[in-house]
Amino acid sequence: MYTLDEKLLHELRPELILTQRLCDVCAPAYGSVQAFAQTLPGPPRVVNLEPHCLEDVFANIAQVADAMGRPERAGPVIAQLKERVRIVAEVSSRLDHPTVLLLEWADPPYCSGHWGPELVSLAGGGEVLGRPGEDSVRVEWDHVLRADPEVIVLACCGHGVERTLRDVPLLQARPGWQTQRAVRTGRVHVCDGSAYFSRPGPRLVDTLEILAGIIHPEVWAGRFPDRGVVRVR
Repeated sequence: MYTLDEKLLHELRPELILTQRLCDVCAPAYGSVQAFAQTLPGPPRVVNLEPHCLEDVFANIAQVADAMGRPERAGPVIAQLKERVRIVAEVSSRLDHPTVLLLEWADPPYCSGHWGPELVSLAGGGEVLGRPGEDSVRVEWDHVLRADPEVIVLACCGHGVERTLRDVPLLQARPGWQTQRAVRTGRVHVCDGSAYFSRPGPRLVDTLEILAGIIHPEVWAGRFPDRGVVRVR
């Protein structure tokens, strides 16, 4: 899906390349980046970022700041992000936790993985199929039906809201979809997976706020910016 612009990179002569090997589908394969970097002038330093949870993301911020020669910049950024997390988590800890299914793909359905279930929990929900820190995996449709979540969040990996909405009919056509609690009560939401869910970085705290607003609108309505969430009716 991706290629390296070798000519351009030779012209730019980077001193540092940030890459990842968390998923070879989401970006150029780590091995390809590492091998190509050795052909560049320098050669540049290659830093692999491979977070599996929110704390790993914070550690990556410090890692990048250090690699850039500005380690002092990381502390204030991390502190600000952690304070936003604390505010949501503190309120959520006092609330009921409805069951939530965070889907990272519609057809076939994939449950959430890595940081996704953790964010659902911090936002005041209970992820029914995804496991924190583990890969996103394909799930059988009957598992979805048995889980019967109170809230469904569809955030397709690498897709924005407009593209993801085109896949909603694939779910609606499946047997049993209309009987799911989330569907009956109008609690199915489509989010921008590309911008907020698929990419591990500072915006995962925005993701937490998105999920908090979806799971507990009675608490957070109007508190966070509108980030393009669409409610499927």
